[in-house]
Amino acid sequence: MERVRRLLSGGCIQGMTLLLASVLLAAPAVHAQYETKPIDEAAKRYGGSRAKRYARNPTGVEADRTGFGNYIRGVYLASMTQFDAESLADLGKLRYDYMRNYLWAAAPSVQQDLTRLTFTEMSQVIRDNYHPAVKYNAMLLIGELDATYATQTTGSVPMPEANKLLTDYVNGGVDTARAPAPLIVGALVGLERHAKSLEALPAANRGPTAAALLKVLEKDSFPQDLSPSVSQWIKVIAARGLANIGVLGDGNRVHNAMFKMIGDEKARLNTRVRVAELLDMYKNAYGSATGLNEQETVQTLLQLATDIASDEEERAIKYEDEMLGGMGGMRMGSGRGGGFGFGGGGEIELPDEYQRRRLVLRLTGLKKGVEAVKPAIKDQRFAGLLDEVLTAIEPVLNRATEENLILLNLVTDVKQMSSTIATASASLGVEAVDAPPESEEEAAELLQEEEAAEAAEPAN
Repeated sequence: MERVRRLLSGGCIQGMTLLLASVLLAAPAVHAQYETKPIDEAAKRYGGSRAKRYARNPTGVEADRTGFGNYIRGVYLASMTQFDAESLADLGKLRYDYMRNYLWAAAPSVQQDLTRLTFTEMSQVIRDNYHPAVKYNAMLLIGELDATYATQTTGSVPMPEANKLLTDYVNGGVDTARAPAPLIVGALVGLERHAKSLEALPAANRGPTAAALLKVLEKDSFPQDLSPSVSQWIKVIAARGLANIGVLGDGNRVHNAMFKMIGDEKARLNTRVRVAELLDMYKNAYGSATGLNEQETVQTLLQLATDIASDEEERAIKYEDEMLGGMGGMRMGSGRGGGFGFGGGGEIELPDEYQRRRLVLRLTGLKKGVEAVKPAIKDQRFAGLLDEVLTAIEPVLNRATEENLILLNLVTDVKQMSSTIATASASLGVEAVDAPPESEEEAAELLQEEEAAEAAEPAN
């Protein structure tokens, strides 16, 4: 498994998508005979350093042009088709280095030829019998191809042919079990990126791109034999792509699909929060939205708020009981930041620290979603209930982000928040439901979020 995680590392995909792909690719078919493209030993003599120089500053000498093309096709791209353990471990790095050292850095004339060569070679890999991880890497690489690459002053324009391949694969993939789930994921990662530059694509690509993403989000189930957590994360990728477009759709169809997922009580709570947080990217759309079912919209947000508050209250009470119960007659020290000191030189085993970072992530996502949608809610009663939620969570967020936090004080605030939200939600008949148990994927996902948040914090 660690080897698969390594091969999927790199600059093109982030966070839970890495973990999802590693789960899907962790058990390749036994005794399968996969194809490879042979390494051209003659082309290898051209050399990587020379190829990088040519990409940046093409000489116009035909021998150089031929040697460069042979090296890319017969050495670099061919190396991405090998499936020995070492080659698979290096796939993610190879892909990122290829984009950085060749496509992104190349002179415009080289970029155009190199992009078409890459598209042709990787399209064949996807079609033919290559190793699943090799095919997944090829799909990710296709998703990175642009007709015009970004510069310091201009944005990228996705390659229309690549966009069509990804769109067609997603459309067909979610309807037939024959399409491998990792390739659907890889195609969605590319479409998510393309959605950021949707208006730069030709008109013939725009509608199908949005429609493919919406098709995934609206899908009740996938024909592949996927775990619930994997199915949910595939939808999250599609939801992120749609959020990059930022429109609610004809008849508010995108809004309805997003809220169906936010209100899915069988989905993991963190997944529902993620989708709610994406509503922040629809702020402009909600500012002028019409025709929403306001009661259903508010009930769904209240359901999410109630489920978060109830789950966090349960965790907080458990922490409080373990903490205070384990103290016995010992004197508690400062108790700041989750670390507690005890007088008299005694030693006891402390409970696991209450995870305030999870609490902050959840409440921040909920807050963004509620604030984005609230301008579209014209009924004063419904708008008032959303205000009650925002008012209830604000003190908890403030407390949880204190530098020298005493966790037992946060526990008290969480219990008060839960009571306030429960009362507000009950006025519309909303009660908390038990969240599905956390999976190994969610635990790893939370860890990745924590690491990303720590990396974003300014140095002391």
